[in-house]
Amino acid sequence: MRDASVKPVKTIPSDIGGEPAGPVDTFDHGMRHWERQANAFRSVVQMNKITCTDELRRAAEELGERYQDLQYFEITTSAMRTVLLEKGLFTAQELNAKMTEIRARFNVPDEMESPLKKAVKK
Repeated sequence: MRDASVKPVKTIPSDIGGEPAGPVDTFDHGMRHWERQANAFRSVVQMNKITCTDELRRAAEELGERYQDLQYFEITTSAMRTVLLEKGLFTAQELNAKMTEIRARFNVPDEMESPLKKAVKK
């Protein structure tokens, strides 16, 4: 059991290109609802051989500087988006239209308008 008085170190490990990653936060923070759904979606897509780990890793590595600004599930979701668009499962316009429809249905703002994302941009 972890000592509750010890605060985990905020790190963003990266092994792109074999660069040193630095300290890794090993504290289990659990998964938010959308992270569980994203993880399940990735599992189903891979299980059905629509994509594979190597494709997702390549797409994640191609995020470049954005990689450092994103959390794990944001990286994997961005990579999944890239690969599925490349494979022609849907177009960027179709994806954007569906995201707009869902945001309106649940009254959710664009994720890039969140205070957390705006703070990262600064």
